[in-house]
Amino acid sequence: MMAGGASRTSNAFVIRIAPPSVFPLMASVGTGSAAEVRTFAEKIDHLPREVKCVSVDSAYDAGYLGERIEFDQTGRRTGRRFLCPENPRYPRKKTKRCGTDAARAHSRELRRARKKYFESAAGQRLYRQRSRTVEPFNSWLKSLFELDTRAWHRGLVNNQTQILAAIFVYQLLVRYNHRCGNNNGRLRWLTDAL
Repeated sequence: MMAGGASRTSNAFVIRIAPPSVFPLMASVGTGSAAEVRTFAEKIDHLPREVKCVSVDSAYDAGYLGERIEFDQTGRRTGRRFLCPENPRYPRKKTKRCGTDAARAHSRELRRARKKYFESAAGQRLYRQRSRTVEPFNSWLKSLFELDTRAWHRGLVNNQTQILAAIFVYQLLVRYNHRCGNNNGRLRWLTDAL
């Protein structure tokens, strides 16, 4: 997921297409006070079938997100993995619980299975790819389109337009660069040539 700045928040599903190129699949921009987890949940149903792994940081550690990614609406497995480090849970005050004991036990079992896979060698190898794909994407995009020092416009709608347009242009540049046979993520020369 892509984290935004103080005045706005954004997130994007990205995939790696050719080392070290990253291609955004979906993106959104909202206010800085918006919880990225909520906008993330809205995008899960729109993921392409080809996505096999969703790798997020511990802020997204919620059982319902993992279950929505790994299971469809009929309860069948989607073939996707939800890779998320566990966020420590602290004892809370006793409150009225939702759902049956069996449903809660099933959710706990799914959570344990996700944790086991995350801690496995295969899970750790997949999760380490975030440091080369998802994490640098935000700084690449901001520096490429000179969005790293300030927002150029006033108002959320204007900033949404500018940031999402920048992501669209980035997508075009990555496709063009790849089509020209350049399997790298160095797009600065393309923007300088424009």
